[in-house]
Amino acid sequence: MKHILSTAKLREEMVQYLEKNFEEYEYRFVKAREVSDEDREWADIFVTYGSDMEPGHMDAFKNLKWVMVMSAGLDDMPLEQMKGIHITNAKGIHKIQMAEYTIGLLLDYYKDIYQLKVDQGKSHWRKQATTEEIYGKSVHILGTGSIGSHLAGVLKAFGTNTAGYNTEGREVENFDQTHPVSDIHSHINEADIVINILPSTEDTRGLLTEETFKKMKDSSVFVNIGRGDIMTDETVSAVLSGRYIRHMMLDVFNREPLPEDHEFYSYDNLTITPHASSKTPEYLTRAFDIFIYNLNRVNDFDSMKNIINHERGY
Repeated sequence: MKHILSTAKLREEMVQYLEKNFEEYEYRFVKAREVSDEDREWADIFVTYGSDMEPGHMDAFKNLKWVMVMSAGLDDMPLEQMKGIHITNAKGIHKIQMAEYTIGLLLDYYKDIYQLKVDQGKSHWRKQATTEEIYGKSVHILGTGSIGSHLAGVLKAFGTNTAGYNTEGREVENFDQTHPVSDIHSHINEADIVINILPSTEDTRGLLTEETFKKMKDSSVFVNIGRGDIMTDETVSAVLSGRYIRHMMLDVFNREPLPEDHEFYSYDNLTITPHASSKTPEYLTRAFDIFIYNLNRVNDFDSMKNIINHERGY
């Protein structure tokens, strides 16, 4: 009998589905901070969000064959020590909610909705209230995977021109043009809006520098829903204090949660949200569906969805 260890908190109906349809497995559902070495040795399959797998844990996983990561990011996982272990993730489950979230941030900013709500709270009718349009703006999206492509398609409904950045500059559906990430400094000056969705890898950490932002239009808006380590905190501070661009919207940070005394809270040209762009009730449902799809193919790993390349980290 095979053993499934899960630190992902599944809903009761999900647990019941597993127990009814996969009777050949034994299950343990353990809180991430309470996993023991005995649990790790027991597990053949591990369902996790990834942050509870540390280098010091790996020797205890003596029988582990497959890890299902119920998120897209593998930032905290010790991939170098996981050679020979199959890894799949939940890539693709974020595109709807993260696209909606990004559109919400942009509309709130350009339509000044927050200020209009403040005015309402003060019983103030602003006679000269005007807003801006997204129509006709040039949007550059760093990352052309499922989230980036879906977001580009949604943005095109607003009449934007979309440019995408990926490793080779290959063409991707919904983008008007694409560029290699290595050419970012040659094209970023064309953007009115820049949105980062790139994963955290050796190639992307620290990719955006002060020089990158200095090349952008001073009227441009930058949104980060990817990973905080795309740039250092020092770069963020320099951009904000130097007002290289018009506004930044950050949902991810190098340190989370962001401490209440952090200097970022003091900037009026920054919108901070608490890593919330992907969090809806449908998140777990979509991740669980991928897990079930792959569990049905546990004896044919190559037929699974979202297989991770250990070398690339995605």
